[in-house]
This record gives sequence, C-alpha cells and structure tokens, in this order.
Amino acid sequence: MDRATPLENSWPLLVAASAIPRILGAFFLPNGFGDAYVYIRDIGTLSTKLSTGTFRLTDLFGFWLPLYQLISAVPNVLIRNGFYSGKLVSAIFGVGVCLLIYSVTLTLTNNRTAASLIFLLIALNPLHIFYSASAMTDVPHAFFVLGALYFVLKEKWIVAAIFAALAGSTRVESWMFIALIPLIQVLRERRVSIIAVLIMCVPPLFWFYISWKATGNWLACFQQRQQYLNWLLEMNPAIAHFSFINVLRDGATLLISSDMAVLISCFIAVVFVLRQLLKTPRQRLSEEIQLILPPVVFFFAFFSLLLVAYLTHQQPIIFPRYGLILFTVGLPILAWTFLRLKRQRPLWARRFLVGVIVIVAFDASIQFAGAVGAINQYHAQRAVADYLRDHFDPKSRARIFCDDGTVKVLSGIPEERFVTSSGAPGEAEHFWAFLDHEKVEYLVLVLDQSSIPNRLLLNWENGQRYGRFEPVMDSRTRFLPTEIRLYRVTARGLAQP
Repeated sequence: MDRATPLENSWPLLVAASAIPRILGAFFLPNGFGDAYVYIRDIGTLSTKLSTGTFRLTDLFGFWLPLYQLISAVPNVLIRNGFYSGKLVSAIFGVGVCLLIYSVTLTLTNNRTAASLIFLLIALNPLHIFYSASAMTDVPHAFFVLGALYFVLKEKWIVAAIFAALAGSTRVESWMFIALIPLIQVLRERRVSIIAVLIMCVPPLFWFYISWKATGNWLACFQQRQQYLNWLLEMNPAIAHFSFINVLRDGATLLISSDMAVLISCFIAVVFVLRQLLKTPRQRLSEEIQLILPPVVFFFAFFSLLLVAYLTHQQPIIFPRYGLILFTVGLPILAWTFLRLKRQRPLWARRFLVGVIVIVAFDASIQFAGAVGAINQYHAQRAVADYLRDHFDPKSRARIFCDDGTVKVLSGIPEERFVTSSGAPGEAEHFWAFLDHEKVEYLVLVLDQSSIPNRLLLNWENGQRYGRFEPVMDSRTRFLPTEIRLYRVTARGLAQP
C-alpha cells in the first residue's frame, strides 16, 4: 500500500464524495426517526426568538441538550425553514465526520490507501447517509467525538477538550470524557491537563444551571427523562422485561448498524492493547499501542455505556442509529487491525480481509433495505398527516388522538390540538369517556405500536365501522409493513363504542 503523501489535492474529491449524497439526502430523504420533528420544532422556536430579540438562556432548557438545535437555529433565522435547516446542518456535520474518519485513519496507519478505503466505507454507508440527512443529534455528536479523538491522537489536549465539551453539549453520554481524556493523557504522558478538565466540566455545570434557572430544579431534565421512560415501559410491557425475541432483535440491530466487521476488529485491537498493558504495566507503551489506545478507549466507553443502559432498562430498545457512533469510531480501528495482522500474520490478514468485504457488503445491503422501509413508512405517515391537515379545523375545539409524533408534526396542526396515550386511562370504559371529555374527533391508530387504543381495539375489523368510530383511511406499506388507520368519531356521549 502507498505511504502517506501530501493531502492538498485529495480534499476536494473527499468533500465532493461525502457531500453529494448527504446534501441531496437532506432535500429528498425523510427524517430517520420521529424525534427529528421535535428537534425541528425546537429549531423553529429558537430561531424565532433569536430573530425577534426575545431569546433567553432558559429557552435552551428542554428534553435534550441544546447545542445542535441552537446551531441549526442560527442559519434558520435567514432560511426560515426549520425542516431544511436542521437537515442541512446535520448533512454538513456528516461531511465533517467522513473527513475526520479519513484523518484519524491516516494518523493511525500512516497509509493513504487504507485511509481512502475507510473513507469510502463511511462516505457510502447507507445508514450514515440516511441519518446525515435527518434533523437529529447522532451525526453532529459523532463529529464532535471524532474531533476530540483526532486531537487526542495529536496530543493537543486543550483542543480535544473543546471538542469533547461540544460533544457534551450535544448528548449527555459525552460527559464521560471528563474522565476518559485525562485517563488517556496519564497513560501517554503521565500527566493531566487541568485546563482541559475544567473545559470539559463546563457542559454539565452549564446544563445544571439552565435546568435550575428554568425550573428551580437542577435535575429537572433527568427527572423528565425518567418519567418518560416509566411511561414508555408502562405502555409497552413487552419491552419492560427481557425476552428472547426482543434481545435477538436488539442484538441484530446493534450488529448491523455498528457493522460486525468493525466490532470484530475492535475486539482484536483491544486484545493487542491489553496484552502490552499487562506485560509492561510500569513501562512506557510502544508508539503503536499509544496510537491505537485512544480510539479503543473511546469505542469501548460508548459500547459499555450502551450495553449497561440496555441491561438496566434505561435504554430498553436498540435503534439502528445507536450503532452509528460505534461504527464511526471503530472504522479507523478496523484499518489499524488489518495492517497489524498483515504485518504479523499475513495468512490471517488475507482471510480477515475477505471476511470484512463479505460482512460489510451484507450489512450495507440490510441497511439499504431498512432505509427503503423507513421511506415507505414515511409515505404512509405523510398520507395520514396530509388528510388531517386538509380536513381538520385547528380553530375548532376538537382534538386528535395520535401517538405517532411524525404524523403530528407533518400535519402542521398545533401540538396542543393532539392528545396521546400518556394522558389517557388504560381501562376501556374510562378511555371512551376520556375521548369524549377531550372532544377527540380523529383517532390515529398505528397497528405496530403498543398504545392504549391498540390494546382496546384489537377486535376491530379492518375497514369496517365500529360503533361511533367511522374508518376514514387505511395507509399501509408492503415492504417492511406499516399500517396506520384513521378513524373519525361520529357520535359522542357514549361510554364505549
């Protein structure tokens, strides 16, 4: 393979290869998850307050940390479209992730060919393209994490701490860098940068202050999260306890999204690191192990955090986007592992390379199929949302029962016109009275969701009127099936249908 050469002529090609699918995706692909539409709403709210001069620090308080929303709100002051502002900002961060993957891999391997191949794996990865086109924090957070990793490898601890602080202002899990980066610095230099530690302490302290200022409780955000988790487990008893099917599904999701080849290479790399740490605990690590140590620590910190959260039911479902951070951090380790095996065990390296090609192609095909299924699901949600937008009068006193956040946001109907299972009683007779009391006119029923109406209405015949509920439309997809039924309440004052 070619050794490292000057990079100036490569950057335009790298930028184009990563930017074209992501920028196009921002305009033509749907958001990858319903949470994106809540981020879009927050982006619009923040940009309005920035443009009108009414912005206050307490406006940053919410269910999620605010950096991504605030960054997206700044260009949205001019664009005035939170939907595309959020997606474009995420796409730009996605391009940055690809470029940082190239730089980190080149730093680890000093091999331009290896760095270019790893760049192609991330630049053309279907899952990464899909979420780079989504108004969510996963890709921006990965950019800041990779920035911190890159400057740790360069031993520029203050700059690394700044990127870690930015990551910690985007997602809570990056607060662990307060411990991780000093640990790496001790192992490499036998010292700790106090300034770097103080910089990384800023995000949690700032967030505690914002929470206290907005609510009078510095832990308000975490209490809200716990209340949501309790409600989620109550509404979905199947995920409140481990089952073989759920564990198999979640495990497969993690393996595909993080890529099995990347996982295997990271476990091989950690064996190399541990062997030297155990052999020479009091001596300075070799230069090669010093280089691979930071990405290995980063990878297994995120892997362990996700595993512990899953086992303790703090994260009861593994979504595909959760594996993206492992995929991005682990890709440079994949290149390093292969080159190490090639140097020490050439026969194993050839077999390893063949296995990587097969696994990467297999995972990418499944990710592509999943993206197609998500697009189909979006079209089903869009059809119901468009009907509600055209037929529901938001100025009336009527409301809509809907547990699907994407349908709610796509409809453009104000949030206060919706009610959900979170405020509804679980008994049948009380549920119907609740619908009457809330003046619910439309009922949106997503058949693959666990919700109160799903449990109560399982005996409904598809497409038939039942009591006071009249079917309006049935929006469904065949590939990766999704079915959303829309009913309209035609009579009131009945305890049950």
